[in-house]
Amino acid sequence: MPSTSWGRLAVPAPVLALLAVLTAALVAVFMLAVLGRGTWADGVAETALAVAAALGLVSLLRQALAVNGRARLPWLLMAGTVAGQGVWAVLVEPPVNSARAVGMHLVVTGVVGLALWLLPSPHLTRRGLVRLVTDAAAAGFAFVIPAAQLVLPDGGRAFGSVGIVLHPVADVLLATIAVAVLARSRHEGGLAVAPCVAMTLGAIVLAMSDLMAQAGVLETRCEGMLALAVMLWTVGAWLPGDGAESDPETHWRERVAVLAPLAPLSAAAAVLLGSTVFDHQLSGVTLAAAVLLTATVVTGGVLARLDTLGTERTLDELVLKRTITIGTREKWFRSLVQNSSDVITVVDVRGVVRYLTPSIMPILGHDPKLLVGTRFTALLRPGDGRRLDAALATAARSPGRPITLDFPIWTKSGAWCDTETTVTSLVHDPDIRGLVLNTRDISERRRLEEQLTLQAYSDGLTGLANRSLFRSKVETALKVALARAEVGVLFLDLDGFKAVNDAQGHHVGDELLGIVAKRLTNSVRPGDLVARLGGDEFAILVTGPDAEEGAIWAAERVRRALSAPFVLDGRELALGASTGIAISDTGEETADQLLRNADLAMYRAKSRRDQSFVRFEAQMHDALLARMKAESDLRQAVTRGDLVMYYQPVVELSSRTVIGVEALVRWKHHERGIISPADFIDLAEETGLVGEIGRWALEESCRQGARWQKHAGPGGHFKMAVNVSARQFDATLPRQVRDILSSTGLPGAALTLEMTESVLMERTDEVVELLRRMKTLGLKVAVDDFGTGYSSLSYLSRFPVDILKIDKSFVQHLGNDSGKGELVQTIVRLGESLRLDTVAEGIETTAQCEALTAMGCIFGQGYLFSRPLPPEDIDALLEEQSRLRVPV
Repeated sequence: MPSTSWGRLAVPAPVLALLAVLTAALVAVFMLAVLGRGTWADGVAETALAVAAALGLVSLLRQALAVNGRARLPWLLMAGTVAGQGVWAVLVEPPVNSARAVGMHLVVTGVVGLALWLLPSPHLTRRGLVRLVTDAAAAGFAFVIPAAQLVLPDGGRAFGSVGIVLHPVADVLLATIAVAVLARSRHEGGLAVAPCVAMTLGAIVLAMSDLMAQAGVLETRCEGMLALAVMLWTVGAWLPGDGAESDPETHWRERVAVLAPLAPLSAAAAVLLGSTVFDHQLSGVTLAAAVLLTATVVTGGVLARLDTLGTERTLDELVLKRTITIGTREKWFRSLVQNSSDVITVVDVRGVVRYLTPSIMPILGHDPKLLVGTRFTALLRPGDGRRLDAALATAARSPGRPITLDFPIWTKSGAWCDTETTVTSLVHDPDIRGLVLNTRDISERRRLEEQLTLQAYSDGLTGLANRSLFRSKVETALKVALARAEVGVLFLDLDGFKAVNDAQGHHVGDELLGIVAKRLTNSVRPGDLVARLGGDEFAILVTGPDAEEGAIWAAERVRRALSAPFVLDGRELALGASTGIAISDTGEETADQLLRNADLAMYRAKSRRDQSFVRFEAQMHDALLARMKAESDLRQAVTRGDLVMYYQPVVELSSRTVIGVEALVRWKHHERGIISPADFIDLAEETGLVGEIGRWALEESCRQGARWQKHAGPGGHFKMAVNVSARQFDATLPRQVRDILSSTGLPGAALTLEMTESVLMERTDEVVELLRRMKTLGLKVAVDDFGTGYSSLSYLSRFPVDILKIDKSFVQHLGNDSGKGELVQTIVRLGESLRLDTVAEGIETTAQCEALTAMGCIFGQGYLFSRPLPPEDIDALLEEQSRLRVPV
């Protein structure tokens, strides 16, 4: 916005023009209303007051809505005062000294004074508060002198003793508050100088109009003066009251705040001098006020001198300290800032450059000296310039909140450089008084981002589109298709590629995939898209009204292209492909559905050796529906409680005594009967139900285990072993186990958690930490199916395990020459050396039991002793064992 200079205060040109028009209008109205005589002057005054009140109400309410919280209250009070004063003075028209007029005036002055005091104010130190009180007291005593001389001699005749006191007291207090508000504005953080002067000057005009009316100076009513006060408030509400001030504005604010308390002193001195010259007798109130004023001024002078003396001493000390270190700090600052790789710019709130670091030369090529005094936005595109201007305004209003923008900057060579600029407001820092722009070159980062984006949507090995891009293109094609059967997807899987990759190495496999990609690209039409979905899977997108014919044509071309032999490393290789075709038959398919259909058709083609490609048909979906039904049944089983727990006894081999059980979950299907975990646990893991099932199984097993503790041997516990899947191993598992043990009452030492070697091998560090946390509960940890993993022996010492469960595949071969007996013997000895218990699974014959006992295996389980049983059968078994006290 263009601006002009009014003194040293920069004022926008439109605002200056508006102020000039309002000033001319106010002068005319004031002259007509105050100096005029007769009915026409009253009419002009009333009209001026009505118009001023309407404008004031609108502007004050607008300002109230522009702020939030407590800052809204003073503007609302002023708006209510303006509205009430206008209606009262124009419509009610009470006598000047009537009781109603006095009451109304007291209310108005009180509300206006409160509103002025509640305007945004800076935080005052103790010294500043003392100085403000002194200035306000001096101004108040100074206002008393003219008020007493003008009003008290004649006011008593018009309206008793109450009117004599209340009117001048209220006016003096209001004027004193106005001066105090101006005086406190010398400190930063309050209302800006322009609106503050307008608001306080309006209050002083209101007080003066009442005093002049009481003294008889205004023979007509004082609506003209009231209109002037209201218009000043209107202007104050429209002037900008926040944001960063320029240096000239700061100087004006400080001067106005310091000189404001002197104006009442001048008025008091003029009254006292006039009374002396014209030999007017001074009243007792005037003399008392003069004495108090003198004392206050002297006190203020003494405090000011003491303050100045302390300030001088402090400044001398600071100057001495700063003189010692300023050279070092200046060198440090110059070395740090000027050699920075970032460009640091200091601008004012309008974006005019005040300082630039020399680092702009190697980055943008500009001479920093030539840019000082210009607007930073001159280096930006228009849209980016507007964004930066908005960011500067926001940062100025919210110091301490940096704003980061990305935009290109014009370089001296004529190119554009991608940059990242952080805007930080330091307008209140006395050393900066501006906004700091920290700009860095991010061109290399942008190039890297573009490269990464390209890599994210293309296959690095073949250069074809990847799965993400292919899916996005299918989705777009389905949206723009005008009719059914306009989108076709071919899903290809190479036949024989795995054998080539395993036999000749990955480098040959990668080279083969590159050749396949080229042949596929040459086999399709120009508008078709070829993608590598991963591994040896490829896909082709065909669009258009003849999508189905195009897909079949492409499938034939692909078959012929891939049937030709591949020559790699001097060897001729044969390769084929199974292709599934899916067409958007209904026009309502999604990209995922179309890919899924093509995938199902591809698997059908792979199972049919006589066909190289198969088109998807609805019945292929039956298998998928069957799987979905099984998933739904399992979810319902979990919800309805169709899952039950069976328990297989674990015995001490030497005595055949049941020392515990292993908990095994079963599904009581309403159609298929009892289903073992092997038939549904994989489905539970894929659907995410295994966590819920595992928690229920653990809680139910612990509840049963607590009941069976009465069957434990002397000084021991009846063991309850529960399997834990890999999906259950997360940070919440230790707390879950602790809560279940607490709620069921099962001792921690009675619980054994069983997990497979694969759980231990994955996320090793995380699993070790979880096991250690759970071991603090006293429970045991068992490795299930031990011996089936190839790396378990090297890692076994790292895990806090207590029991090794020998897999039944080893136990079944005991007694023959398969060599499994030696492996079992090794596992038992390993357990002994690591002080771990061993439990043999799947014992079905007495010979196996005897062989294990001879090897030193302590515990076992299997059909030789008992099949998995429901809880009531375990109850009967344990009761029988307790009654007979003989081995089972």
